[in-house]
Amino acid sequence: MTATILGVRHHGPGCARSVTAALEALQPAYVLIEGPPDADELIPAVALEGMTPPVALLVHRADNPRQSVFYPFAEFSPEWQALRWAVSHKVPVRFMDFPWQHRFALLDPETEPTPANDNAQSPVAGENPPATAPSAEPPDEAPVPEDEIRGDPLVWLAKADGYSDGERWWNDRVEERGDPAGMFVAILEAITALRAEVKAPERREERLREAWMRRVIREAQREVLGAIAVVCGAWHAPALAHPPKVSADNDLLKGLQKCKVGTTWVPWTYQRLCTTSGYGAGIDSPGWYEHLWLHRRDPQLTARWMAKVARVLRKRDLDASTAQVIDGVRLAESLAAFRGRPIPGLAEMNEAALAVFCIGEAAPLRLVARELHIGDRLGAVPEGVARVPLQQDIEATQRRLRLKPAASQTSVELDLREPTGLERSQFLHRLVLLGIPWGRQATTAGKGTFKEAWQLEWKPEFAVGIVDAARFGNTVETAACAAVADKAGPSALLEALCALLETTLLANLPEAGAALLVRIGQEAARGDDVLRLGRAVPALARLARYGNVRQTDASQVEQILDGFIARIHVGLPSSVAGIDDEAAGAWHPVVREYHSALGLLESAWLDDWRTVLRRVLDADPSHPLIAGAAARLLLEGGQLAGGEAARILSHALSRGQEPARIGAWLEGFLSGNGAVLVHDGTLLPLLEDWVAGLGEEAFIATLPLLRRTFATFSSPERTKVAERIGHRLPGGSPDLEVDRMNLDEVRVVQVVPVVLRLLGRQTGVAALEPTP
Repeated sequence: MTATILGVRHHGPGCARSVTAALEALQPAYVLIEGPPDADELIPAVALEGMTPPVALLVHRADNPRQSVFYPFAEFSPEWQALRWAVSHKVPVRFMDFPWQHRFALLDPETEPTPANDNAQSPVAGENPPATAPSAEPPDEAPVPEDEIRGDPLVWLAKADGYSDGERWWNDRVEERGDPAGMFVAILEAITALRAEVKAPERREERLREAWMRRVIREAQREVLGAIAVVCGAWHAPALAHPPKVSADNDLLKGLQKCKVGTTWVPWTYQRLCTTSGYGAGIDSPGWYEHLWLHRRDPQLTARWMAKVARVLRKRDLDASTAQVIDGVRLAESLAAFRGRPIPGLAEMNEAALAVFCIGEAAPLRLVARELHIGDRLGAVPEGVARVPLQQDIEATQRRLRLKPAASQTSVELDLREPTGLERSQFLHRLVLLGIPWGRQATTAGKGTFKEAWQLEWKPEFAVGIVDAARFGNTVETAACAAVADKAGPSALLEALCALLETTLLANLPEAGAALLVRIGQEAARGDDVLRLGRAVPALARLARYGNVRQTDASQVEQILDGFIARIHVGLPSSVAGIDDEAAGAWHPVVREYHSALGLLESAWLDDWRTVLRRVLDADPSHPLIAGAAARLLLEGGQLAGGEAARILSHALSRGQEPARIGAWLEGFLSGNGAVLVHDGTLLPLLEDWVAGLGEEAFIATLPLLRRTFATFSSPERTKVAERIGHRLPGGSPDLEVDRMNLDEVRVVQVVPVVLRLLGRQTGVAALEPTP
């Protein structure tokens, strides 16, 4: 029995509707679908209650779950409708693409495809972003490269039909088509002609895929007597409809290696179906395609979309009246009629909404474009589908703690004094340890340490992380403990171990934390790298300061901290002496963070630290960047009495110093904020006089450092500094004298007040008043 080839776009409502109609008319005895045969046993799950698209098949290598691919399905995907039709009609159905047990074996074992982007579905006519089209009739002596045609093959067919855009042509002729009759015959004929233009040999992987599909079709023809329906990407349709000799395929598929793979169903999102997500078979607007799937035969299709636009605009407190909806419908339908389109497409809908609702301003429409065109839909997979035990434990914990996964960002503020808030925090920290960053910590309002803010956003690729983390254990707690032990291996650096300890204790994993403390002690004893110790202190200090609030035992942390601090205070002055600029750049943030960490501890070490800072400031070999930072920290701590800060700055700016060293000292002293220049009236004049006295070459060499430093100031601080500079000069000073002979005094009087206001000065205008 000859197989009926149904060439489709992987996510197209018109193709999906046509596939359903074709299957009803053909009533096949067997259905073959382009997809991973490794997941054949999961096909019956499509009919389970609670299986809600968008969902995806996850196929991963058993010994390396990070080497994985997704096969997404939306409700309007032709393959999904073919699966549902076959299962509901009890017709045998299977996937027929090249199995991943062979494809993974062909890849480098170290290769880890990005789960969100590496989808194995084949290129299909119309699914890729438009590329520059070649000429319609390439000369025989210059064959068209395969990649150029397959980048956007539809552009050739579109030009032949009077269109300039392949995507728009496909939507008009296929996805928004009202009558599916004859569509698949036309697609097969068109793609056959297009593939005939490709003179270059196809990639080996594509040849293997098509050879395997033909093998599966032949096997099905031997097994059944009735009709066979084949649902595949349109690009592959000619290769399956006009197969080569059986021996050629067998030779190509001979001697294939294989490996073990695992498969499961996972929830997916519309955002991951978009081309902008990097998905090779992506579409521009899943929201619009869903609307087409649900309402294509509805006479009110346009009115329903415009009502949705109005509803979304109103949610954002933007004007959208019923009269505007009516006008938008009329305009969209008139545009479609004028352009000869079967129905208003997304372009017409957008243009009508822009004109009617937004009065030509694109900004309001951009605000709602994501919700309209993409949406926040997150699919669901029922509990009956086989999943790894770790995933089951995660889902059970999410239900118990009332933390529902969502595709959009949601904010959660936890009160760590309450048992539920504390347990939620520990759960989110444990997922972070497992490489599943569902939550990202945010800043909380107020100064209370009992609060914790999180931004939650569930992403489909977390499914790979869950499968990968399942090797550590069957529950979140046991897996997190094992993951900590794995991360604390021999190659882990001291600062990474301390950061890991912080997360471990916040996740309430005392056994793993105790083992980490031992490991930190061992790593710290291996050397006297003061910089490495300094980087490790902030995380330990946070644990020692806030451990009681989160009910963690931080007593051992304090013992380690004492040892670290003592070694840092002994070794720091010599460590920052005579270093180059690169080393000083590494030291500078560490010194400031270490200072802040000691402030959290409120211990006797703070006085000793101030002594160390004084030694760094007074020692000539200290790098100027670090010496400047030491002076600033001492000034903030109230350790520079009277005019000592001005004396130190005056010494640092003395003419005997090289401009580059002075610039580095100023960067260390001023970096972070400019409050010191605003509140201490003695410092800014010194700095201004130094800049004014620089020669041209020295000024050019120093300017980048000063600009980089002042860029760290807040806008109000920069404004205040500018005002203080402007007020320094009294009205009528020689600096404002001008050559009256070469100026139009009337125009000068008009301009000068504006210039003075920009400089923060309100005086000095009288000096430039026009003479009688």
